[in-house]
Amino acid sequence: MRLKIYAAGATKEVVIRLAPEFTRVTGIRVDPVYDTVGALRDRLLQGEKSDVLMLSNAALDTLQGKNLIAVDSRLNLGSVAIALAVQKGASIPDISTPEALKKTLLGAKSVSYADPARGATAGTHFAKVLDQLGIRDRIADRTTIIPFGVEVIQAVADGHVELGVSQSSEISLHPGVSLVGPLPEPFALTTPYAAAILKGASGNAIDFIDFLKSNVGVAALMEAGFNAGKISLTYKTAFLTIDPPKQKVITR
Repeated sequence: MRLKIYAAGATKEVVIRLAPEFTRVTGIRVDPVYDTVGALRDRLLQGEKSDVLMLSNAALDTLQGKNLIAVDSRLNLGSVAIALAVQKGASIPDISTPEALKKTLLGAKSVSYADPARGATAGTHFAKVLDQLGIRDRIADRTTIIPFGVEVIQAVADGHVELGVSQSSEISLHPGVSLVGPLPEPFALTTPYAAAILKGASGNAIDFIDFLKSNVGVAALMEAGFNAGKISLTYKTAFLTIDPPKQKVITR
């Protein structure tokens, strides 16, 4: 038995941590697909199929508006913040105020964020922050745009980039980087995420949703910086009664 999961970068480390234990407990192998929120949303709108989706609430709202989400199947995972990262062991710069953030960015040898053109939530927002600070052109020669937020953080860990911008959940669990902190007000942005079941998914999708609610799932979410203590489930009891080994297809 296999389960396909479309997971945005903010949830990637959670899936990586949970998949082996989920397979051990259920016998269901996980086939994850990782990309930006916007890219995954658009792929689903174009007809691609998955079982479980782990995307921003905004993306799931769009898919739900197209009648692609199983009724009452969303599990709120909590919110993550757009934040900065430095390589593990490097000094932590001050970004506590707009002025401090501007000074830090102007003084950095290199800065990187995910490609807004690919629908990266953090990259799209940070590009606007650079414009609001009036420094996009001033640091253009030291700025690298990378397709995926996870790749941005890996570039920081490898020492190729001094400052990386991505979702806090992509930073918190990476052993090669340190979390500098979220962007200061008025530039701070938190994004709520949720898991949901795509219409036409196998009954095994419910098992993964339930696993996210378990102690193991909640711990992984909390370690990644999600406000997992407040996760809530809204799908109906009928979903819970599906026998997992039976490849029943969810049509609602």
